[in-house]
Amino acid sequence: MIAISSIILQFAKEEQQEFIKYLSLKNKRQDTKNIQLVKLLLAKYPSKEIPQKLYGTTNKSAYHGLRKRLWNSLLDFMATQSLTHEVSTELEITKYILVARNLLLQKQYKTAYKVLQKAERKAKDSLHFSLLNEIYHTQIQYAHTTEFAPDLEVLIAKFSTNQQDFLQEEKLNMAYAVIKEQLQKVEHQGVVISLNELLQETYTRFDISKEIGLTYKSLYQLVQIINSVAAVKRDYFNVTSFVVDNYKDISNRLKQTDKHLIYHIKVLYLIANIFFRKKRFRESLYYLDIMKEQMMRQKQRFYKDSELKYQFLYALNHNYLGNAVKAISILERVKSLKKYDIEEMLDVYISLIVCYFQQGLFKKAQQLFSEFYHTDKWYEEKVGIEWVIKKNLIEILLHIELGNISYVDSRFASFQRSYYPFLKRVEETRVITFLKFVKNYYHTPEKVTSVEFKTTVENSFQWKARVEEDIFVMSFYAWLKAKMNKANLYETTLELVN
Repeated sequence: MIAISSIILQFAKEEQQEFIKYLSLKNKRQDTKNIQLVKLLLAKYPSKEIPQKLYGTTNKSAYHGLRKRLWNSLLDFMATQSLTHEVSTELEITKYILVARNLLLQKQYKTAYKVLQKAERKAKDSLHFSLLNEIYHTQIQYAHTTEFAPDLEVLIAKFSTNQQDFLQEEKLNMAYAVIKEQLQKVEHQGVVISLNELLQETYTRFDISKEIGLTYKSLYQLVQIINSVAAVKRDYFNVTSFVVDNYKDISNRLKQTDKHLIYHIKVLYLIANIFFRKKRFRESLYYLDIMKEQMMRQKQRFYKDSELKYQFLYALNHNYLGNAVKAISILERVKSLKKYDIEEMLDVYISLIVCYFQQGLFKKAQQLFSEFYHTDKWYEEKVGIEWVIKKNLIEILLHIELGNISYVDSRFASFQRSYYPFLKRVEETRVITFLKFVKNYYHTPEKVTSVEFKTTVENSFQWKARVEEDIFVMSFYAWLKAKMNKANLYETTLELVN
């Protein structure tokens, strides 16, 4: 039942209505209770009370059978939707191939090859390499029978090129799976690996060139790999030109094709995120605008799936452009949405806390923190160790501002015990150094404005160039700098970042 309710609750309102209509058309009896069950699930009726509501008794046997039938209907409905939206082009191409083969058997060669040429154009537009393989196979098979067939050597060359494209796409898929599996150990277990070596070894293993970007899907897979490496290394400086150049190349070739639309949207988000992490906020917003245009296509089919990430990054860009009020308003509105579960909302929560914190709205930040009721171990498994470290750092600074010194001492001890070994292993000792000065501040706040303290701080950190430095690292340091200069935190943050 959990699967059924979670799936239909994820449907857009229009899809929920379509599912109910689908059940209504499918029902042959008037007393079928599947629609009533769907409406109870959509109303989030307590599951234990549903049988009583449906039958007037706790008829578990009838209820189990109804659930099973509804599940089968849900699978059929989703399959029908997928066929309608995703493979209509593939079905059309397949139809052309079948018709052409039938015409060839009837020796209607001229018409058959015209149909195959039409199928080839559509398959190329949709980048469907496996269907192109079938088209070229058929053209080559009958090439010797008629003068209407294209030149055999041309067909063989096309077939060979298509095979390479198909193989390259599959190689990227395998490489993506291998690298993501290894990166999960970095993100969730704190395992230290050489990311450059992993990338190079995987490229070599699957014979992949770094310049490949055949489709939005394959580019997305490559960008995911590169973006993951950049995130762990906090190095977005050297990846931008590769990603943007390949995106522009594919966009010029594919124009407005709907093939791989979801990957097109995801690539745009990753590019926007890279520019955000490089503090190039206007360019990030530019790609978010294009992302939204793509989200509106195909009757907003992928809008809901992409909205959360879009709004989240849109808000962060405005926050660091100096429009904190707009950023907070966006994040508060997104937080109030009920269609996402807590795991999906964690980045929204932590970003809203940071925005509140930067504006001195400490009570609001604390109230939001109270909604993090799981253990750090749970959050590590869900979103990774880096996110948990960030959460703990913000919490320590927040309780310093609130004056909860005894709680700060316990959080410091816990953080040191849990995360110092990991920070040393991954060579992120700047966090440890930062916390040393944070301790100095809350024990002896009067000393942090001294020239001696400022000099010690400045000499204790090794900074990258502004465009290369991690934006979140800079945001944490801004708190310490604001304390040293008795300045406004948000203004200090914007000065550092911009």
